[in-house]
Amino acid sequence: MFAKFKKYLLEMDYLLLAIVLCLAGIGVVSIYSAGYNPYTGETDSFYKRQLMWLMLGVISFFIMSYVNYRKIVRLTPFIYGAGIILLLIVLILGHIKMGAQRWIGVGPFRLQPSELFKIIWVISLSWLFMDFDGRPLSLLKIIQKSWMLIPPFLLVFSQPDLGTALTYVAVWGMILLMLGVKRHVFVTALIAIAVIVPIGWNNLHDYQQTRVKVFLGLVQDKQGDGYHAEQSKVAVGSGGITGKGFLGGTQAHLSFLPESHTDFIFAVFNEEQGLIGGTVVILLFLFLIFKIFSIAIKTKEAAGKLIAMGVGCYIFFQFIINAGMTVGMVPIVGIPMPFVSYGGTSLLSFFTMIGIVNSIHLRRYSITE
Repeated sequence: MFAKFKKYLLEMDYLLLAIVLCLAGIGVVSIYSAGYNPYTGETDSFYKRQLMWLMLGVISFFIMSYVNYRKIVRLTPFIYGAGIILLLIVLILGHIKMGAQRWIGVGPFRLQPSELFKIIWVISLSWLFMDFDGRPLSLLKIIQKSWMLIPPFLLVFSQPDLGTALTYVAVWGMILLMLGVKRHVFVTALIAIAVIVPIGWNNLHDYQQTRVKVFLGLVQDKQGDGYHAEQSKVAVGSGGITGKGFLGGTQAHLSFLPESHTDFIFAVFNEEQGLIGGTVVILLFLFLIFKIFSIAIKTKEAAGKLIAMGVGCYIFFQFIINAGMTVGMVPIVGIPMPFVSYGGTSLLSFFTMIGIVNSIHLRRYSITE
């Protein structure tokens, strides 16, 4: 057993680990800055909690790298069932904060099961599409493959957490597109969207509708409903090319920028490190996504390919949406930036997923081991 573990240690993709550690490090530094008070010279404790979760995430990375991912895939029905039960528990016993019921207490920790379910979801997708034969998917086949999407989407949407619920749909949809669908599916999808959007709109909370209206320019109140988006753009723009320097930003430090350590952490970093710093973060994400999809391409076994594709899609989607809402290109939907935004469960979940990807890398040339 020790010899096998030593072999895996030597063959691990340490560049993959280095990239996510760089992003997580940028996150911790930015979270420290977001909580800094220029008048007292002190900062809040969010960065300490993020560091603790980062250490747990690194441990999870090495554990999941060692575990054969195929054994996990074989347990998918049980893991999926456990995840659904956990989401149900949140709706019954979950902690309520700012009108949302998304967390449960586990000893000294507060976990967000909808974030943990992201790990379960990429594994479930690999299990769901393992029988893919290479032919474009028909509408009937897609409907047959959609049953696992409905329960987690409805349960998370009910918390309410539209952003996380949409990530499940987005990753499912991107996997479908990469596998290939028949032409008539696109026409059917457009018709379905035309029918679903009005129904979905009527079921959104008032604040969710307002966010969309702000994005579309239907609300011009920059000091009211459009405040978040406006202050984020001010922070990014004021950073210029080189930024104001570490702890030199004003939007977060003077409390102009709400949710600065979570949804708008990228705005904090851009204000202090400027266009150059923001470009570095973008390049790190692009390189990370490239590495993950490279592993997917090299992997011989179907489940491994699909898991790596799912993880890559998750990171790509959340990064694009978070960065986009920071500069006003997409509506504010409360989707955190992977590895960078504050959130212990999110950080642990993404490090766990990267660990599974590394497990796939270690077994990429084998079909059975």
